[in-house]
Amino acid sequence: MRWFDLANFGVGKSRGRMRTRWSPVIVAGFLVGCGSAEQVLIGDAYPREAEQAAFLDSIEPAVESNGVWIARWTVTGTRLEALIQYQVEQATLFAKDERVVAVVGHAGSREALLGAAVYNAYEVPNVVPNATSKRLARAGPWTFTLVPNDSVQGEFIANYALDSLHAARISVFYIGDEYGIGLRDGVQAALGRRQRDLSDATMIPSEPCGKPAGRELFAPIVRAALRRAQPDALVITSGSANGWCVANFAHESNPATWILFSDGMDGARIIPPTATHIVPGRVRGVTFWEPRPDSINAAFVNRVQPSLGRQPTASQALQYDAFMLLAAAVRDVGPNRLAIRNWLESLGRTRQPWMGVTGPIAFNRPRSEILRMTGPEEEER
Repeated sequence: MRWFDLANFGVGKSRGRMRTRWSPVIVAGFLVGCGSAEQVLIGDAYPREAEQAAFLDSIEPAVESNGVWIARWTVTGTRLEALIQYQVEQATLFAKDERVVAVVGHAGSREALLGAAVYNAYEVPNVVPNATSKRLARAGPWTFTLVPNDSVQGEFIANYALDSLHAARISVFYIGDEYGIGLRDGVQAALGRRQRDLSDATMIPSEPCGKPAGRELFAPIVRAALRRAQPDALVITSGSANGWCVANFAHESNPATWILFSDGMDGARIIPPTATHIVPGRVRGVTFWEPRPDSINAAFVNRVQPSLGRQPTASQALQYDAFMLLAAAVRDVGPNRLAIRNWLESLGRTRQPWMGVTGPIAFNRPRSEILRMTGPEEEER
C-alpha cells in the first residue's frame, strides 16, 4: 500500500492517455490560484480491474461532456487484512483534494459506511449507488443512497416468498457482514409483521466454496441447516460465487426448494457451470434495474455494451446514474460541495426528481419501486 501525490490522480485516463479538452460550460470558468482553469473532479470509489475498468472507460465521455472529470481510485496494496484501511485512505485522499467536489461509491455496505464517515467529516457529497445498509441513513447529511435499504429489500423478499410462492417455511443463509446481517434482519422483521417466524438463519463461511476445502466446509453446513428447518423457500444474501454454491447444495438435497437471492446476485440471471444441481425454474433474484424501452436506457446500453460484451448489470446502471446525477448537479449549481449537497437534498422536495437510467431519483423517500424479481436467463426465455 502506498500514498499517491494528489497531483497524480488518475483523471480521465480512458484509452490510456490524459484528456486535456475542456467543456464550454460554467465549470470551465472555475478559476483557482493565479487565474488558471482547474479541473473539477468526481471521485470514483471503486477499485476497478479488467471489466470494471472497461465499464468506467465507456461512461467517461458522457460524464466529461458535462465539464467534469472522473478521479479514479489510486490507493494500492496486496494485504487482504488491510482492505478496510484502503477504503479509508482512498476516501481521505478524495476528501482532502479540493478539486474533488463529490464522490461515487464505495462498493458494498461495509465499505460505504467507512467512506461515509470520512465524507461527512470533510463535508463531501457522497452518492452511494448500490449499498443497502440502513445505517447509511444515519451516516450524516452528506450521504445519499440510490437503492432501498436492507429493511425495505427484506420486506420485499419476505412478501414475495409469502404472496407469490406461498411459502410456509422460510430460512436465510447470510454472509456475516453489514450487508448480510442487515438483510437477514430485514427478512425476519418483515415476517414478524405478518405474524410469521423465520424458520432458521445460518451464516455462510467466508472461505471460497469453489475449492475442494471450501466444498467440504460448506456441504455439511448447508445440509444440516436444511434438515433442521426443512424450508420450502431459502433466502441467500450473498454477492459472490458462494451464494450459488449454497444454492447448488440446497437443490442437490431438495430440488423443489425455492431459492431467493438478494440483490448481490444481479437478479440470478447467469447460472455458473459449476452449479450443476440448480433447477432454474426454482430460482429468483432481486435486481434494481432492467433495461426499459426508452431513449435514456437505450443510450446507456448502447454506450457500454460493446465494451462489456454483454448487457450491463444493475450495479453498473446505478453507478452510471450516480456519476450523471452529480454531473448534472455541478452543471446546475457549480463546483461547490455545499451547493451540490443542497441540490441533491432538494430532489423530490423543491426540485423535481432527476430522471436516470434506473428511473426518477429523489432522496425524500425509499426508491422501493425499483425492486423486482427475475430468474435465470433460461427461465426468462
